[in-house]
Amino acid sequence: MTNLPTKITSFYVSAFRRSVATPTGRRLWLVLLLKVTILLVLFKILFFPNRLAQYSTDGERAEAVRTALTAPTSKHKP
Repeated sequence: MTNLPTKITSFYVSAFRRSVATPTGRRLWLVLLLKVTILLVLFKILFFPNRLAQYSTDGERAEAVRTALTAPTSKHKP
């Protein structure tokens, strides 16, 4: 007797194989992967800017990171 996780995994794997077997299913998976890729690229550009690009050497970058991590913030004053 197989256990529940194996049955669930088998169910999803067989459904994926059936969906990829048709041209429409392949097209839908291609559209899905394209949309996810575009979203990840947009998130990287919009939410994760390269703030260390302004520094020319690794030492300057390290100092900027060290300062940002150890500098006290004004939000949590006792």
